[in-house]
Amino acid sequence: MKFFWKLFFSIILVTEFFVGVSGYVLVYSSFRDAIEREVEAAWQENDMLCFSLNQGVSWAMEMSSVSLIWGYPEEREADYTEILTRAMTIQTTEGTIAFSFCDEDGALICGSRKNGFDQGLVKSLGMKERGYEIRKIDERYMIHCARPVEIIGKSYFIENYRDITEIFKNQAAYTRTFSIVMGLIFFVGGAVIFLISYWLVRPIRLLSQATRRLAAGNEMKPVVVNSRDEIGMLAEDFNRMASRLSENMEALKDYARRQEMFVGNFDHELKTPLTSMIGYADMLRSKRMTEEQIVLLADQIVQEGKRLQVMSEKLMQLTVLKRQDFKLRRVSAKRFLTSVYDTVFPSMQADGIRFIAEIQDGKLYIEPDLMKTVCINLLDNARKAIDGTGGRVILAGKNVRDGYEISVSDNGCGIPKEELSKISEAFYMVDKARSRGRGGAGLGLAVCTAVMELHHGKISFESTQDVGTCVRIFVSEVDRDGQT
Repeated sequence: MKFFWKLFFSIILVTEFFVGVSGYVLVYSSFRDAIEREVEAAWQENDMLCFSLNQGVSWAMEMSSVSLIWGYPEEREADYTEILTRAMTIQTTEGTIAFSFCDEDGALICGSRKNGFDQGLVKSLGMKERGYEIRKIDERYMIHCARPVEIIGKSYFIENYRDITEIFKNQAAYTRTFSIVMGLIFFVGGAVIFLISYWLVRPIRLLSQATRRLAAGNEMKPVVVNSRDEIGMLAEDFNRMASRLSENMEALKDYARRQEMFVGNFDHELKTPLTSMIGYADMLRSKRMTEEQIVLLADQIVQEGKRLQVMSEKLMQLTVLKRQDFKLRRVSAKRFLTSVYDTVFPSMQADGIRFIAEIQDGKLYIEPDLMKTVCINLLDNARKAIDGTGGRVILAGKNVRDGYEISVSDNGCGIPKEELSKISEAFYMVDKARSRGRGGAGLGLAVCTAVMELHHGKISFESTQDVGTCVRIFVSEVDRDGQT
């Protein structure tokens, strides 16, 4: 069972229990007090009857007639019955008090017993005790009181009757009213308790939903709880924890993306140098060359191998560790771009692409290995964009105002205008089928952008679909005299 329903039914049951017990105690106490008052009133009437009887007997004795009557009851029974009846007849605001006068065996002497009553109460009492009983006779409730009295040496009992039906009617009315109140409390109070329970549990429900979203890896939004109680404090603590977890999750995701980018970049960067190294090694194996040519080709292979070794470490530092303090140094633009040309040439030749270099000498203030990665990436993308014969790729470098510009242009398939703004995003590929078929991972230009930011340079793209693409990179802080 949910906590909401546990809270709701617990409050309902506790409320109904205590209200029910309290109501029962009040109704019962009121009824008991009313019965006690009526019993006391019945005894007062009985006392009045006893007092009136004693007064009547005393008066008769003074008249010297009662002693004679009591001595010979069989002779003048009508006379003393009349005397007793007249002596015990008492008028009150509620009418004449109903009574009966009997001997110790319960035999009626004068007065009359109410229907439904007998001498049972009198027989159950001793001559020194009094008692009462309550009976229901014909839908009415009566109190029957009896007490002993001694007259002229003989024992008798005085009985009186009091109607207390109204007490029981009131008690029944109170019970019905209380039942209605209990019903109203159950339904009206239940509705109020439902709203209160919903209000109390709502912050917990929000926290539960937020926990599920957090567990599912979705974006975490703060849980808004305006109360300043323990639940409000719990919500604040949860928000702080969720914020910290979100930060850690984003950091882990970013680290995972950078690791994936590093692996993809390394795979991407590995192919072109390896193609070059394999090409040069194949030339050494299959062709007769002079000693000088052999040394040059071997040196090219060694240089590319060293570059791969250094490049792997620097790519990891750039993409995974986000290092930004690489040491830049001044290099010859012509020598740098010539080394790029020599590295890429074998893969261009293997694809039957005409590869042209138009390089103007100058000075570059760069990190050579990372910048070479940028140039090779751009040239490799140009190579992949050409599908068929007649392909041409141009690597150009020239001095411009306040810097040096390197451009790579091709006559390949081009890039649609709507895609130009997205091509530098990590893992984005304009033509996924072509890129997968030719070994692309959609990571090269993202790395190029990161390297250019490191150099405070710029990279721009111009492309016409089915005509070709030209990519320009601008490197600042260049002095043609070799001074920065």
